[in-house]
Amino acid sequence: METITNFRDLGGIQNKEGQMILSKKLLRSGELSRVAIKEQTELLEVYELGKIIDLRSEAEVAERPDITFENTEYRHIDIFKNEKNEGTGLDDFKEMPTVEQAHEYMNHTYYTMATNKEAQEGFTQMIEETFSTISSNNSVLFHCFAGKDRTGVSAALLLEILNVSRDVIYTDYMATNALRVKENNELVQLAQANGLKTKSIAAFRVALNVETDYLDTFYRTVNDEFGTIQDFISTQLQISSTTQKDLRHLLLK
Repeated sequence: METITNFRDLGGIQNKEGQMILSKKLLRSGELSRVAIKEQTELLEVYELGKIIDLRSEAEVAERPDITFENTEYRHIDIFKNEKNEGTGLDDFKEMPTVEQAHEYMNHTYYTMATNKEAQEGFTQMIEETFSTISSNNSVLFHCFAGKDRTGVSAALLLEILNVSRDVIYTDYMATNALRVKENNELVQLAQANGLKTKSIAAFRVALNVETDYLDTFYRTVNDEFGTIQDFISTQLQISSTTQKDLRHLLLK
């Protein structure tokens, strides 16, 4: 998908029991603000796209709204709603003066995604919206700005429900870095043109990529605060065992 950054189908991933996630059901990406007609058609006709879940902030949506897809539902879920000085959008990335501060900021972001009540409610809604779409035999595409942090945690939660091993979850998570090389280089050039100082480029690049320790922070925080990731999904996100079982039935073969 040339005009959709960081796009991938989670279909084909194998879980701990050897079951395979169905193709053309769970899709993840960066924002959909510049999708070409050809790729819109592919998503509608090949993937039978039924719903887009936009995890960005209201400001991001207003500045770069998603392309409208015919006969496709659109749901906006702001993961960082009412959370000041927190986010993983383009403007947030530009405020990183040093590599150390960029790492600290990103790790704190993942801590917030685990502990913030509204973030938890957002992930609950994301899972429920995914379930309703899959139940209707359509695919769902969830995304944020870069498709790496809010989207990365969303993918991890869904893969946990589908009983995918942790190392496979990390492999999918880290695939972002290879899939965003071109876009990240373009963003660095644009930021430089708009006054980004040379000493801040390295920090900016850190914030544009993912690191295993970011996801480590999410999992460690969940374990420290709530028990296991399964406890977190069931108790904090309040995703019932029935819904989880139904998702596995609908998405695994």
